[in-house]
Amino acid sequence: MKTDARANPVSCDNAKAIELHELALRQYQSYVGDAIATLDLALAEQPDFVLAHAVKAGILMTFGEARFRNIAAESVTEAQKLLSRANDREKGLVAAAERLVSGAWDKGCALYDEVLVDYPRDIFAAQTAHLVDFLRGDAQNLRNRVSRILPHWSPSVPGYSYLLGMYAFGLEECNQYAEAEATALRALTLEPKDGWAVHAAVHVYEMSGRVEEGIHFLASRERDWAPHNALAFHNWWHLALFQFDRGQYGQVLDLYDRVIYPDPALDLSMTMVDATTLLWRLQMAGVDVGSRFQTIARVWEQKLDSERGFYAFNDLHALIAFVATGREAPMARLMDDINQAASAVTLNGMMSREVSRPLARGFAAFGQGRYIEAAQEIVAARDGAWRFGGSHAQRDIINLTLIEAALRSKQNNLARHYIAERTAARPASALGWRLHGRAIELAPK
Repeated sequence: MKTDARANPVSCDNAKAIELHELALRQYQSYVGDAIATLDLALAEQPDFVLAHAVKAGILMTFGEARFRNIAAESVTEAQKLLSRANDREKGLVAAAERLVSGAWDKGCALYDEVLVDYPRDIFAAQTAHLVDFLRGDAQNLRNRVSRILPHWSPSVPGYSYLLGMYAFGLEECNQYAEAEATALRALTLEPKDGWAVHAAVHVYEMSGRVEEGIHFLASRERDWAPHNALAFHNWWHLALFQFDRGQYGQVLDLYDRVIYPDPALDLSMTMVDATTLLWRLQMAGVDVGSRFQTIARVWEQKLDSERGFYAFNDLHALIAFVATGREAPMARLMDDINQAASAVTLNGMMSREVSRPLARGFAAFGQGRYIEAAQEIVAARDGAWRFGGSHAQRDIINLTLIEAALRSKQNNLARHYIAERTAARPASALGWRLHGRAIELAPK
């Protein structure tokens, strides 16, 4: 029986195809190279390679976009035709991918976990479930899914450092910052070019307000995580957040133009989400962002036909761009889409109903200067906003908009209420204290 590099059974006996599959897994783990293209090479070598079909489908689903779901569905269909020759592990991976494609992301993750019970060294199942946990906002399983399989791993197992990087991010999202930082640094001693571990450590610095450390960390390791890592844009975004905290708005715009969103042809939602929230922060701070918001709003509008109603997290960010640029027609259209999605008895339906819809109303009210209403809508949704995915750092745009709405509507007590939460968590953050100073100025004399 053939096995992969971690002793997991593989039904394919074509050594070249298995070698290409291993290369695709390394590309997937490291975020360097094109894992999908490599899997296509493996399938050209062995068209009935059921594992390659299942892996391709799972990777495509981690992008969180409908256009990739459609391609993933084709891979699932091909894999299902080959189940008679698949082993139990492969059948489990195909079943998990099918549930992801159908929109049942919770069930898909549960099925990947069933595979991990018997095959705890299946790095593909672990990483795919981890990334979909992120899309679902499931911080507990970002951490615990990795902790359940870690006893079966050691530095001698290929991919161990990347598993540690995943564990570090899960610890950070569970607010275990000291453990997260130590685990991320341990991962980086084993593999300095692990962009996910770099990202986990940077999240620690962001969430604890250690701005100068974060800047130094990214600068000192830049050759490891940029420019060819697929996560580089997101780590650059973190650097921009640190500079925003400092009030260095010119440097933020420079990073935006050079490395975060340098080309309007970039239409990957993950990149556009970060670019959109960065511009929103700047615009709330009174910074002139020029035509940048108009550019990205146009790209969001072009994506609506294929992406509307697929993932509530993306829908909200598209709406933010429309609000910021006064694009009333696409904003109204998207609000209708969110309302329609909210009626579905699906995971995305819940996300839309419980999180995206009230936040969309809040951001729309903010854009129209109805700041009291904006604050009310955002307060109602913010504590449960984790349910529509993203990280603490990405969802911080909700908190900042709430505080800004309270300040602009002269609700001084409300503003100070949430600023206090921020300064307690990030005592060294200049941004928190700037907001605090504005609230003090508003206090009755």
